Amino acid sequence: MGSTAVPLYSSGFSWGDFELMLQGAGITLVLTLLSGAAGTALGIVVGWARTLDRWYITYPLVGYIDVIRSVPLIIQFILFNSVFAILGFRISPFWSGMFTLSLYIGGYVAEVVKAGIDSVPRNTRRAARGLGMSYFQDLRYVTLPIGVKAVFPAWIGLMLGLMKDTSLIAVLGATPPELLRASQIIINRIQEPLLILLGAGVFYFVMCAVISRFGGRVEARWAIERGVLR
Repeated sequence: MGSTAVPLYSSGFSWGDFELMLQGAGITLVLTLLSGAAGTALGIVVGWARTLDRWYITYPLVGYIDVIRSVPLIIQFILFNSVFAILGFRISPFWSGMFTLSLYIGGYVAEVVKAGIDSVPRNTRRAARGLGMSYFQDLRYVTLPIGVKAVFPAWIGLMLGLMKDTSLIAVLGATPPELLRASQIIINRIQEPLLILLGAGVFYFVMCAVISRFGGRVEARWAIERGVLR
């Protein structure tokens, strides 16, 4: 009686594979939005604190930024995940990765925020204080609005880089998988790396294009407002 051999992999790309890649793209987008928002909030606080010129504040923050920017992100993923495990925190790879990405992007955003605040002319800030504004009123109504417009393109660039950096979370074995890991799973099954990676590239391009278009529209709106004010 003959036996039927079972193939180790399928030779065709199926609708289920497309759904897996679509799900992976969704996970990538969620990771980008969550860690981007948390990292931006952290970066604003750290960047502002660095402008206070207090050594006991500046030195620890500079140390944090230097470590974040010097240690490869993939090592940070492994270290932070190991620290959580050692401390006894039961946390999923997804949230561990999101926490790591937030700290990572926060260090870069902090430098962008500091540059934005420092870009505001001192005479402008003195004029605001001369009008009776407090330090925080000056910061809220004068310094930050001007500084944000100066560094907004750099922030958009950081968010685009963050979206691609989410692919490194695969080292933690996060489930459901993000886009690149989902692509690797499909490649291992159907052995069509060029086709699948091309598809993953299209997904990344579309998501990055949306962010870039958003940034472009915001900058265009600011340009129109400047023209009206003139």
